[in-house]
Amino acid sequence: MEVHVVRDGAIQSADVSLSDLRSAVSDLDDGEWVWVDAVDPDHDDVAEIQRQLDLHDLAVEDVRHRNQRPKLDLYPGHAFAVFRPLAVGPDGLSGSELFVFVAPRFLITLRFAPAFDLAKAKLRWPIVCTLAPGTASALYAIADEIVDDYLEVVEELEGRADELENQVFRSDPEPQHAEAGPELQLEILRLRRDAVQLRRHAVPMRQLIDRLADDSDLITAPLVPYLRDITDHLLRTIELTDGVREILTTVVDIRMAQSAHQLNEVMKKLTAWAAIILVPTLVAGIYGMNFRHMPELRWVVGYPLALGLMAVSCVWLYLGFRKRGWL
Repeated sequence: MEVHVVRDGAIQSADVSLSDLRSAVSDLDDGEWVWVDAVDPDHDDVAEIQRQLDLHDLAVEDVRHRNQRPKLDLYPGHAFAVFRPLAVGPDGLSGSELFVFVAPRFLITLRFAPAFDLAKAKLRWPIVCTLAPGTASALYAIADEIVDDYLEVVEELEGRADELENQVFRSDPEPQHAEAGPELQLEILRLRRDAVQLRRHAVPMRQLIDRLADDSDLITAPLVPYLRDITDHLLRTIELTDGVREILTTVVDIRMAQSAHQLNEVMKKLTAWAAIILVPTLVAGIYGMNFRHMPELRWVVGYPLALGLMAVSCVWLYLGFRKRGWL
């Protein structure tokens, strides 16, 4: 856990202990604020921060229970925000949790594994502070970085969806090439799951930013247009995510049509061979009956005639089905 004193977005000192947090906040000069950053804090750390800064019980309870949706809660003296950063890894979409307590004199970031990297946001703090000094500018920088990652994620998902679509259109429906079907379907399901997860985080994130811009006393007028810009990015993320889901729906429909076509081809082949086998079976069945008065049984050419009839019928049916594409 790290505790820093920040002025104009730049860290001034890092020698503040957690037990001295209350006094450090009280002794701040104008334009200074305290930043507390903790990665995977335990129960005692959260309790000590709450005791030092008088954090609301409900907000602390959300931190302890985890798996919260993105939201913003406004309490007397401070605000509490839940962020859900996302990133695309080798195993698909991965998410983390970031809890932020913000007040005019302090900013608390509680990160849980896989911890969101605040390095880029910290680099922007001094720049954004020239527009809107204070902790609100740091909160904006963090939110903007998370939403920028959302855009990168949805662009990655869109690219994967396009590849899947092209792969499905290029896929060979013949049975000997059907072994890739289950893997392709599994990839489609994984991508649909990632798209749903992204949208599940992006929609409440938009509500968070809107409420922050409209209802929070921490946000000054110069910062409002920048929050609206985040909203625009979120809208674009949601629209692109919906587009990915539509592409995947189309891909699933195509796969179902291909499967139905493949089944139809198999059924046609089975039906054709069954019809071919039916003729010799019928002829053999007729002359295999044990009736006494069957003139054909006494014919000298009866046996070769029956075999010839079977052969000609099979060849004729085979050529007919072959001509119609059934074989």
